[in-house]
Amino acid sequence: MFKFSDLNRNWILLVFPIVLLFVDLYFRSIHLERYKPEQLVFYVASVLLSGSFWTWAVLSIKQVSSNFWKIFWLAVAFPIFLVFTVGSFTFFSLNGLFPNYYTLLYFKTEPESAFLIVKDSLSLSAIIGFVTIWFLGVFLIYRFYFPKLPSFSKVKLAIGGLIIFVAFQGLVSFHNKYDQCAIVDTNMAMCIQRHLITWDDLDEFKGTGLGQHQAFVHEKTDKPLPYNVLVFVMESVRKNSLQLYGNSIETTPYMSAFKAENEAEFYQFEKTVAASSTTMIAVPSILTGIAAYQDSSVLYRQPFIWDMGKAFQHRTFFLSSHTLKWYHFDRFYQQEKLDHWWNKDNSGHPYFNDLGIKDGLTIEELKRTISSDESPFFGVVQLNTTHYPYKVPEKFKKWTESYSDSYNNSVYYQDVILGDFMNFLKERNTLKNTVIFFVADHGESLMEHHSIGHVESNYAEAIRIPMFAYIPAKILKEEQRKHLRKNQHQLTSGIDLAPPLFDLMGLQKMEHWKNYWKNYTGYSLLQPIPDNRMLITLNNNQIARFNTGVSVAHKNWHYLFRTNIVPYKEEFYSWKNDSNESKTLKVPPKIRSHILNLLKRYPVLDRMVQKIEKY
Repeated sequence: MFKFSDLNRNWILLVFPIVLLFVDLYFRSIHLERYKPEQLVFYVASVLLSGSFWTWAVLSIKQVSSNFWKIFWLAVAFPIFLVFTVGSFTFFSLNGLFPNYYTLLYFKTEPESAFLIVKDSLSLSAIIGFVTIWFLGVFLIYRFYFPKLPSFSKVKLAIGGLIIFVAFQGLVSFHNKYDQCAIVDTNMAMCIQRHLITWDDLDEFKGTGLGQHQAFVHEKTDKPLPYNVLVFVMESVRKNSLQLYGNSIETTPYMSAFKAENEAEFYQFEKTVAASSTTMIAVPSILTGIAAYQDSSVLYRQPFIWDMGKAFQHRTFFLSSHTLKWYHFDRFYQQEKLDHWWNKDNSGHPYFNDLGIKDGLTIEELKRTISSDESPFFGVVQLNTTHYPYKVPEKFKKWTESYSDSYNNSVYYQDVILGDFMNFLKERNTLKNTVIFFVADHGESLMEHHSIGHVESNYAEAIRIPMFAYIPAKILKEEQRKHLRKNQHQLTSGIDLAPPLFDLMGLQKMEHWKNYWKNYTGYSLLQPIPDNRMLITLNNNQIARFNTGVSVAHKNWHYLFRTNIVPYKEEFYSWKNDSNESKTLKVPPKIRSHILNLLKRYPVLDRMVQKIEKY
């Protein structure tokens, strides 16, 4: 029987556990010093469990009598070890946290999308490297490591395996409470089991995905409005990457030129934040004006913005470069009866850029839709080019030196096709009668704050978005133009797009519509917006359960309460003096009080408020 006194002879058993521990401590060092005693105990327990499991695994494989099966099981176990460890450390390097329950939830609920993202992320060199390490590792372990290992009877290995299994189940029962506090391989195994056996506590923000929106019964008028409305929803566009917003790189030359040519009718909002940094919440918020912190029953009853066009018997359409199978958008839109639906799923075009098709194809469909009829239209167009991995046709690759260059290329390509479309409207003499809004659903992290993407981040780069509009002067009253100009410098949000359309079209005068105005927590851009406004960005509610935390923005500062790291972390930044959020400050007590009072207005945020108050 193996004894602790034999460690000097059998030290080789501890090679893998010790190496893994030191690497894990290196990555975890920025958080470890903030662990509470009970979190440290959980971490130590996970380290002991990890070492015990891999020691038991190699000893068990060694005891297999057949060399073929010995190599087979080694070839199965070693890549699992690599994926659990290397994958976790890579994820941490990119996102500032280790994979958690919510990371794997995406793979569980959106397997097709997740597979496409993984496929596009893997390079040939990475695959070759992984396979090389796999074969080399199996060879070295089999040839040099196994011969030096002690032998155990099958009975002792079975007893040891049972003890490890029971200990693992004990730790899993606490994993929801101590997420991010386990060594990476144990952490990944726990996350997987929590999905296989749902005994974790998910009563906090029971996200169900998008449900079915109720069909809206329209009160119509016989008098169509003398203008068209068009809304572009751009995917993952960060404000600071646009030349239009001061980027020194010429990513938006066409829209910048359009702005210069139409200065009096172009409105560019400088301080817009996303309602959410996940598309599942952000897009419905834009299309209905209902925020993430409002009860989902309100979202499912509120008219879509295209329903406003139906009220005036405009042609209505929704064209999307996305697949609507993503996040159950197909279920969300199921009851909608528009004149024209077009998206990846019925377009007949192949996948491009993970979740959709080439935006150029969608713009061509938009041109055909507008040209097919001369009657007024109200349409929504959802673009996809700027979604990870930022694919563009080869001829639009202007920059190729860095990761962010791929993103800049996607912004540039989107600008080219939008510029082409604006010229199309101009040539048709349609532009002068068309109100056009452009808004991003959320931003994108490009390695800032140890993060890529957006779902796990509420930092500035993930929530500060572009929003701009072209509104012909003849459509507005002088008072409305005055407020629009002033509001360009106020704090605004994606939830502020529906109210001005409602306002512009005079729907408050229609009995069947005016009650829906009361559901908006956003503001009409055609009316005054308060200087002291605060806006909530939220990724976890009754629809989604991304455990990001909560963000509260003011035009001068930004408050974050992060729940996707352990311990939870409260951060506060001065946007006035530190727009890139490089230095977190202490939250002024008065501002913290105002933030809590705001959050307490919405029952969806009750548990979040409790966490903040305990912090």
